[in-house]
Amino acid sequence: MKKVGIIGGTFNPIHLAHLYIAYEAKDKLSLDKVIFMPAGSPPHKDNKNILRASLRYEMVKKAIKDYEGFEISDFEIMKNGLSYTHETLEYLKKDDCQIYFITGADCLMDIEKWNNVKKIFSLCNLVVFSRPGYNESVLSKEKIKIEEKYNTTIEFLDIMDLEISSSMIRKRIENGKSVSFFLPKEVLSFIEENNLYES
Repeated sequence: MKKVGIIGGTFNPIHLAHLYIAYEAKDKLSLDKVIFMPAGSPPHKDNKNILRASLRYEMVKKAIKDYEGFEISDFEIMKNGLSYTHETLEYLKKDDCQIYFITGADCLMDIEKWNNVKKIFSLCNLVVFSRPGYNESVLSKEKIKIEEKYNTTIEFLDIMDLEISSSMIRKRIENGKSVSFFLPKEVLSFIEENNLYES
């Protein structure tokens, strides 16, 4: 059975830390591929600040094109209504694969607020990477609590903390500062050509 990683998000915009996380997950977990899943209408975010889905999709496509085993899906963008993780996992599970859902420490702390969380754990292996500002012992306690409650196993992905965020990149662009250190060249060119994120 194929092992498939899923990394979702608004990717507003996608940046080098996203690519690094996906690469490390693919390598450390011996995944056959990693699918990038840009969100259409995420329930946990204020949509008025999110760039149009077609533009975010195009940036992800450009960012991953040179990486073997990286793919993109427009499932969440094309579906109607809000994008719920359990629906995405059910859609991908049709291919009879073992799914590894790759997400950050912030999501582990909030996962019980997600829609149909029990279903999520029945459909995938949760893989959590660290994020700056999250205490290791607090995360470990939460991991144990969730594992016992939902009879599941959560994997921690041991990677470097890269303090790059999409919000920081957008803010720098608004302020006229360079972001070339944080983005793939093709993504930076696309942003500049389309005057994205400028105030």
